[in-house]
Amino acid sequence: MFEHEFDIALLFSAHVKGELDALGQKQLDAWLNASQGNRELFDSLMHQEELKKKLISFNEGDSEIIWDKTLQGLVTLKVQEDYQDNRNVFAAKNQAVKLWKRISIAVSIIIALSAGGYFFINDLNYFGSDQQILLTINDNAPGRNKATLTLANGKAITLSDTKTGLVVGATDLTYNDGSYIDVKEENQLLTASTPRGGTYQITLSDGTRVWLNADSKLIFPSKFNTSERKVQLIGEAYFEVAKVMIKDSRMPFIVVTDQQEISVLGTHFNLNSYKDEGVVKTTLLEGSVKVSLLSSSGKAREMGSVTLRPGQEAILNKNSELKITEADVEQATAWKNGLFYFKDADLKTILRTFSRWYNIDVVYTGSLSDQKFSGKLYRNVNAYQALEVLKLLGLEFVLEKKNQQTPQKIIIKP
Repeated sequence: MFEHEFDIALLFSAHVKGELDALGQKQLDAWLNASQGNRELFDSLMHQEELKKKLISFNEGDSEIIWDKTLQGLVTLKVQEDYQDNRNVFAAKNQAVKLWKRISIAVSIIIALSAGGYFFINDLNYFGSDQQILLTINDNAPGRNKATLTLANGKAITLSDTKTGLVVGATDLTYNDGSYIDVKEENQLLTASTPRGGTYQITLSDGTRVWLNADSKLIFPSKFNTSERKVQLIGEAYFEVAKVMIKDSRMPFIVVTDQQEISVLGTHFNLNSYKDEGVVKTTLLEGSVKVSLLSSSGKAREMGSVTLRPGQEAILNKNSELKITEADVEQATAWKNGLFYFKDADLKTILRTFSRWYNIDVVYTGSLSDQKFSGKLYRNVNAYQALEVLKLLGLEFVLEKKNQQTPQKIIIKP
């Protein structure tokens, strides 16, 4: 748990400053004696050069630049101490406190890394001075397997949160462990939807596997016809498309969003079509896909369509322009692998992502800077823990505890 790791980091800091009391020493000793690895980590982190090496090892790029951004850029110190008559003594003491506070915060980051994440920022200006963000927490636990299956007659079935996937078989619907879902099988249009804070895997009747991200919807037939395989996506999903032959040729698999159509044969790709992201991204990992804009009648337009090769990404912007770029495949598929992965993302983008995963309502008061962040973090931490990582970057927030009838609120302030 992140809170525990940060508490250990505070014990590290108190130890090196000679401020560790008897209880703190007992807690630190218990942690050190828990494993040889803990003691080795503690010993190595007591040396700034070792700390620097460890931070660099978790970041890729120019080591000196990363060090400046991670250690110095992350820490803006406003050390308040009693003024002493001897200004030289005061200056020396102040510098020592700054040094150890920097190391303490860096240690916090290192230990956070051990629990699954790191972040760094791109310059020294953190947030707008009049920034305030209000987050209303309905469920601050991380997302989990949670989805609803809606039948053609409107009946909604809550899928089991103890299972990880739905399998559409030839004659029945089952979970991926083989247990049956009590639904009369017939040829009909089905809708699998995940709420904010939910994810689920769907295996379609042709064997295609689809991973739905939070706040997403997949509309598909219980059985594909003999001429095409077509589904509709709202939100984000990762597809592993099965290869199906018709005579001597492969049957295309088509994914339709509100603005475009993607035609594939047998391939792996990620499609992010969240409306609030402003762009639609199709990232190809394997095989080949053709991305086409839709006409006003809903038909794919040949003019302006693009074909991707593995490692490429098609981006549809708000001006309905399709562009091909080289993709960061790891970043595009990080959510499927249990990670948040941000690259030069502003605070709104990060909080928007957290909002979907943690079912958080975000209300902004004041302005936000254009500060950019990069980093990775496991998605299995809760909302408070994720925000705690941002706190290491200078983002300040307090948690207001209300009664059971009032939603919990997190206020983030400059």
